[in-house]
Amino acid sequence: MPLGSLINKLLRGEADEWCETDFGFYLESLTHGDKKELEQVLETVDEAIVNWKSLSFISHYEDKIKEWEEGKCSMDEVDELYFEEESWRKEGKRLLTAETLYAAISSKGFINDYHHDAMEKALDNNDVRYLKTDWENMVLAQIRSLRETICNMLGSVPTAVKNEQQKNNRPLKRIEDYPEVFGVDLCCELTGYAKHTIYKLTCANEIPCCRSGSNGRKLKFRRDEIKEWLTARKQETNEDFVKRMESQLAARFRK
Repeated sequence: MPLGSLINKLLRGEADEWCETDFGFYLESLTHGDKKELEQVLETVDEAIVNWKSLSFISHYEDKIKEWEEGKCSMDEVDELYFEEESWRKEGKRLLTAETLYAAISSKGFINDYHHDAMEKALDNNDVRYLKTDWENMVLAQIRSLRETICNMLGSVPTAVKNEQQKNNRPLKRIEDYPEVFGVDLCCELTGYAKHTIYKLTCANEIPCCRSGSNGRKLKFRRDEIKEWLTARKQETNEDFVKRMESQLAARFRK
């Protein structure tokens, strides 16, 4: 099965029969254990996750109206957001509401009574962000399992690629060799991702970064944060997920 077909099946929830062992055999037959090919597969999977998230959005128009009424923004900013969200709708992006998210979660089935009650409460409170996080966790669970299998096959950190712009013309080999703060080029070298993938990840808040410069558009990355991002994104098991959800739901009801 081509990688693209498997990714589509995972995102549509049509590959429930696949497990970590199946992913391992599939990746071995696809890449024969070649590290560069595995890195390319990882990049493709990450792009698919980012692209999937970009297909929907939460409207912030009502929040912006409230800000205008409180004198915190101008009407031009309100209009700008309105036209931006309208353009997203015309592009075919899905507007996420509490009702649509609750229905999507309900169709997949609640984990337990705690989960059901929490989703009901979020719906009553119109807590779209909370529902969106839960929905994404459910939809992306399997493709994240595939991603974790790739990372396990690669090791903790992908091999750094050679940076032709490096002054001494020698690739950096250890994370400790990198500056504490660096730009996009070194981030690409350290992670093994192409620039356009890094930009997509930053836009989707999928990778830690900061912005510098007078206009706040110059991307910067902290070495320790990128190291933690590369090594600490462990995919939880179904049992871990249920335990985490029960803990979060119990804490939510105590508030």
